[in-house]
Formats: sequence, C-alpha cells, structure tokens
Amino acid sequence: MEISELTSAAAEALQHRESTGKAVTAVTVEPTRDDSGWISYEGTALVTHHDGETQTLNIRDTALSAALEKHADDEAELSSVRTVVIPVPLPEVAPNNRVRCEEHPGVHIESVACRWPHNVTADGDYPQVGHPYRVTD
Repeated sequence: MEISELTSAAAEALQHRESTGKAVTAVTVEPTRDDSGWISYEGTALVTHHDGETQTLNIRDTALSAALEKHADDEAELSSVRTVVIPVPLPEVAPNNRVRCEEHPGVHIESVACRWPHNVTADGDYPQVGHPYRVTD
C-alpha cells in the first residue's frame, strides 16, 4: 500500500476531531492480535503534535481504518504487521503572504512558524493565520 493513501486517509480522519489548537506531525497506529491469532490494527491512533504532546483518536469506521485493513493484508503476506507511523505534511506557505500574529511583531511575511496556532488575530487587510486547515488546527 502506498504511504500517500494512508496519509490521505489520516488527514481525513483528523478533520473530524475536536480542535486542539496544535499542529499534527504524525499519526501512529499499533497492530493488535485477537484471541484467534488474527492480526489487524487498533481502533485508535496516537496523534503526535508539533510540540511532542500526544492524544488518542478514534479511527473506527473511518477511511483510515479501511486503508489500514488493506495495509495489514499486504503486510501479513510478508508475515510482518508492524506499527504504522503516518507523517502528516505541513501546510504549504504562500510566497509573500503578509500576516499578523502574536508570535512575531508587526505585519510580516508568513512562515511555517506562523502556521502554529498562537492566539492569532486578523488585522485590517492582513489575514488571520494559525488555522490554515483542520489537520493543523
């Protein structure tokens, strides 16, 4: 299975979670074995934020769960179902996008650092930053 399929499914699952105000860098899912010996992936994932903090995310009945099931089938053929760590790409920063945020003084060119939520506010013609899309709320 292509990592891009897992990444897309993880991004979709993250869009439906409650906002934490922190950017997500990775989603990790552990394999599990039931009493009959069947190996699959857990129904919860560990979400890692840019500051290293983690939280759990219910992924039952999501596109990510379905993608992991296919992935487990592929891995089982190789007789090894391992922990899956799905990197979540950072949002792209538009070139020369001028913003205002509380992390940096005054109006400035947006950087990836501005994409981390830090009590950002809109100011006149300059957009509010910090919530570019739900994956990195």
